[in-house]
This record gives sequence, C-alpha cells and structure tokens, in this order.
Amino acid sequence: MSTAFRVVLEGTQEVPPTGSTASGLGTVIFDSAAITASYSFQIDGLDFGPVTGGPGQTPSTDDDVEGMHFHNQVRGVNGPIVFGQIHPAQDNDDLAITQNADGSWMVSGIWETTDPANASIADFAATLGSAAVGSEVPIYFNVHSAPFPGGEIRGQLVAIADDNANVIEGTAGNDLLPGLGGDDVILGRAGDDTIQGGDGNDFLSGGRGNDNINTGQGNDVVLGGAGDDSIGGMAGRDIVQGGAGDDFIAWNDPTGDVVFGGRGNDTILGGNVAADEIHGGAGDDLIRAFATSPEEATASDKLFGDGGNDVVIGGNAADTIEGGRGNDFLTGNDGADTFVFRDNQTGDDIITDFDPSEDVVQLEGFDASFDPLAALTAQPLGTELDLGGGNSVLFQGRTLAEFSADDFQLV
Repeated sequence: MSTAFRVVLEGTQEVPPTGSTASGLGTVIFDSAAITASYSFQIDGLDFGPVTGGPGQTPSTDDDVEGMHFHNQVRGVNGPIVFGQIHPAQDNDDLAITQNADGSWMVSGIWETTDPANASIADFAATLGSAAVGSEVPIYFNVHSAPFPGGEIRGQLVAIADDNANVIEGTAGNDLLPGLGGDDVILGRAGDDTIQGGDGNDFLSGGRGNDNINTGQGNDVVLGGAGDDSIGGMAGRDIVQGGAGDDFIAWNDPTGDVVFGGRGNDTILGGNVAADEIHGGAGDDLIRAFATSPEEATASDKLFGDGGNDVVIGGNAADTIEGGRGNDFLTGNDGADTFVFRDNQTGDDIITDFDPSEDVVQLEGFDASFDPLAALTAQPLGTELDLGGGNSVLFQGRTLAEFSADDFQLV
C-alpha cells in the first residue's frame, strides 16, 4: 500500500507568515510495506550553495539555507522537528541536493526506520498509510534561512493519491496521456506531451519538453517541468508550478488557484471571478488578474512579479500587487489596490494609474524614520518616490501635490 502526498512550500504557511517570494513544490511517497517515505522537492528562490559546501548562488546571504526538516504538527501551528535533512543531518545515506540548470534546487531522500531521526517513521506509519485522498496529515516540511531562522517557506503534506488511483506514465517521446477518471497521477517524462487530467484530484507532471496540460475538473497539482509549457483548464482549486521555460498559463473558473511561473519569461492570465494568487518567479513575466477584461475581474487577487522586469496588471477589485526585484510596470485598474515595496528589493518601478483617493503603497522592511512624503519629487512624467539604495517608484501622471500621508503604510 502506497500513499502519495503533495507539498506546496510557501511563506504564507509559516507561523507567522514571512512574505517570502521563495517557493517549492514536491511529493512524498509513503510505502506502508517497507515503512519508508521517499521525498522529492523542487525549491526556487533560496540558495543551498553554502550549506552544501559549495559557492553561494548569489552574493547575498539573505537567501542562504540554514536548516531543513520535517516537523510534526497540523497546518497553522508550529511543531517539533521529527526528521532533519540539514541541522540536524539525519538522512546522510540518501539525501541528495543538486542545482538545476534553471537555478532552482532539487532535494530528495528517503525517511526510513534505520535513520537517526528524532522520531521514527514507524511512529507515523498508521497516519500516513491511512490518509484519505484530499486530507492533510500533521506533518509539514520546513526550509529555514538566515533571515528566517524559524522557517522561510513551509508546506503541509496533503494526500493526493493512493493505490486506488490511476498511475499513467509517458515515454521519452511525445505522448498523449488522458486521465482515466478519478484521482490520476500522470507523469509525462521527456518529450512534448499532451496531458488531460479530466475529473478527480490529479497530480500532473509534464517533465522535460514543451507540454500541453489541461487539468480538467478537480483540485489538481501541476508540475510543468523544463520547457515552454501551456497549462490551462484549472476548473477547481489548483496549484501550478510552471517550472523552467517560457510558459503560458491561463484559466477562468470560479475557484481560486495558486500559480508559480518559475524560471523563464512567463505569461500568466488569472480568472475573472475568483481570488487567485500568482507568483511570476524569475524572468520577465506578464501577469494579469483577469481572463477577458478588467471590468470582469471582480475578485481581489494577489499578484507577485518576483524577479525580473515584469508587467503586472490588476483587475477592477482590491488587488495586492508586488513587482519584486527588477524594473516593473504595474497597473492596478479600478478598486482599492495595495502596491507593496520592500527595502532594497524593488528596482525602478512604474505605477501607471495610482489613485490617491483609494490606492495605497505598503512599505515593508523600511526604518520607522523613513518619511515617504519627504522622499517624493516631481518628475516630467509624474511623481517619483525615492526608496533608497537605487530603488524608486514613479507614479505616472500624478502631481506631487496630490499625495498625502494616507497614501503610504510602513509595516
């Protein structure tokens, strides 16, 4: 008997939330006969170089990983370490940490009864082996960094398949892989695959190649993998990680989805009436909160450009928009939008339609003495906010006299 779990790693699951733009997606396969849990995670936005004895991936130490473990507790509550990969290192016989060509990292290993864990995998065998598809178990995976020693990104284990699910595997060529109904696990492997999830709560992995993935109904988890993928359908509460490549991800259903573009120059178009969360990842991305027009976008979305020079466009609702690193072009459209900027993580951004009567700028990580009004200057195309460190925001078409202290929030 085997049970498969998905794990979505994000800063919002931390207690308290960290606001990190790093992300991860992975699987844990529990084998009740062998009493082992094989795990594999793709993690983006954190640097494993120094902790593995290699050079830093980036000059900054703020993204350096300092610890990584499985913890025992339900979502929303902090729990003790039960099995460590880094500090403590309790999987030295199986742990592998490698850097992908796109800059992300793969972490894999096996939790088994012979490991010197704080708690034996046997202690959780009944819980893991009997988990119903769609349910959560009281175990989460946590990655700790220098700025967030308590954990920067975290993900709860959620059961996505058991031995009653359909497992469909592709070849090294170009495959057509339709779901068989129910909860499918479809693995495209290499090649330019066409994957159709159909009904049920599916786990869909495109692998390498330019894949075309339609999730269908159900609450699905999608790993696009390397290549220029096209991902759609998403008629449910879906979680998508595009992976490396220039991906096109678009949907328009009434249920909110969470999408990570990953590496590459991605185009991500959210649905009109659901509250979606979109992370562009590295690359120059186009992120849009609506499928058809701003007027049809009636839900409040969370839009994150992350790294790269992004174009981020909200709809006619109260959206939260954060360009992230790079020189970003931000449009809120109608609604009381919140534009988020972090100390020394901005670039030279432009807000095309800031409305002082309803929009607000949220400044995170700045010294309490920072005075946004004093940092404003009139420019030929609008008003510029100097954030220090070579970072700025241009409020296009707005005069200096139109701003007041109510337009800014220091958090």
